[in-house]
Amino acid sequence: MGVFRLGGMTLSSLFKKAPTRRYPYEVREPYERTRGHVEMADIKGCILCGLCQKKCPADAIVVDRDAETWTIYPYKCIACNSCVKACSKKVLRMDTHYTAPMTKPEPVVYKKPPLTPEEQAEKERKEAERKAKVEAAKAAKKAKEDKAGQEGE
Repeated sequence: MGVFRLGGMTLSSLFKKAPTRRYPYEVREPYERTRGHVEMADIKGCILCGLCQKKCPADAIVVDRDAETWTIYPYKCIACNSCVKACSKKVLRMDTHYTAPMTKPEPVVYKKPPLTPEEQAEKERKEAERKAKVEAAKAAKKAKEDKAGQEGE
């Protein structure tokens, strides 16, 4: 009886589609929540605050404010998504594709591009507004202290 069952199973499997993929030719689509590697979506939007570096448990991210660079070591990264969740400007994203194989593990470095003249002028204008607000607040505080000092005498 077992021989007939085995023969029937063998014959039926000859005419079915193979249960495996032919990998290099047929690539499986990643699942919805697959975590592959961290990517910088918009380096111009990054304020280089360093929150991602602080939240990374594997120390795979290095933020250098002076050089205006953001570096990730993809082979240190454990794809935990902590840096993406911690990013205040939401410029990091977790890509669904895995890191490409390489012989020498090298870091991926993103450098902020220089500001255009319009962006530089806008930055200077905002800085001047901020300084004016700080000075106004200091003057108001001093006036309030002087008024309180005069009333106390």
